[in-house]
Amino acid sequence: MGWPFCPCCHSTLNVDGTGAIRCSICSYTSNLSAMDKLPTSVTYSIDTAVPLWAKSDEEQQALRAAKEPKRATVEEPCVKCSAPEVGFYTVQMRSVDEGQTVFYECPDCKHTWSVNN
Repeated sequence: MGWPFCPCCHSTLNVDGTGAIRCSICSYTSNLSAMDKLPTSVTYSIDTAVPLWAKSDEEQQALRAAKEPKRATVEEPCVKCSAPEVGFYTVQMRSVDEGQTVFYECPDCKHTWSVNN
């Protein structure tokens, strides 16, 4: 058996700040300096994510643009600027037995409108 177990009773050893080693079950005592092969281990941590506020302005803009929702598109003219294609999404706003509400957004003028189906 080896560290951190007592060589007499195989219980877990206790170490205090001075390096004194004591077994809480039997009378075994020692000191860290008397131990010839203490185990060593190396721990590596992964890089932590950099918060958004710590990134450059260009990186912040790119991340915000990537998070913007992408809309499905339909060939329907915008009611305000007549752009040939608009984005849309649907939401169930009313009871389940009624149709969904379709929201349209023009990619050119950003005008939005809805239609209840």
